[in-house]
Amino acid sequence: MITRRRLLHSGAALTGAGLLSSLWVGSALAQEMNSAANSDVEQFYLLSVFLTERHALNVNVSQRALTTCTQADPLFPGKMRVLWNKIQQQALTSVRQLAGSKFYQDEGVKDTVQKIISAWYLGYTGTPVSLRAVDDTRLVTYTGALAYEPTLDATVIPTYSRGHTNYWVTPPATLAND
Repeated sequence: MITRRRLLHSGAALTGAGLLSSLWVGSALAQEMNSAANSDVEQFYLLSVFLTERHALNVNVSQRALTTCTQADPLFPGKMRVLWNKIQQQALTSVRQLAGSKFYQDEGVKDTVQKIISAWYLGYTGTPVSLRAVDDTRLVTYTGALAYEPTLDATVIPTYSRGHTNYWVTPPATLAND
């Protein structure tokens, strides 16, 4: 005979088992999604190092670049994976080899490469539109943009003072002192 107490105990046990199993499934799914995201971050970093021909890049900027590229194009991670897989399959070792490869003739591949390189060198993704309050531009980095590096000894990154307030009031004595 089933008593009310036994019915409540078995109902509570079944409810608890159901909650725990759903939490376990949710946890496993979250771990799988997290490992896929980490894999994308690693692949994007390696692809960026390859495309910029650098030995190392800023990991935080890499994550922001991947995030902004994905915000602009939700299919970007898949396109990036396809590009990286093709580069590895062809055993390419330089960007020059990539530019001469057959699969680089595909407009989608060129677009993906351009988005990655633009994010690193310009420091933003998207296309800025003059005299508009809103466009699809997203900031990746300002001071870390690679475009500043070739002239860093002569070019001061805009908005940073050269040492004191109102430095620009007095003209430099010579070009060497500027």
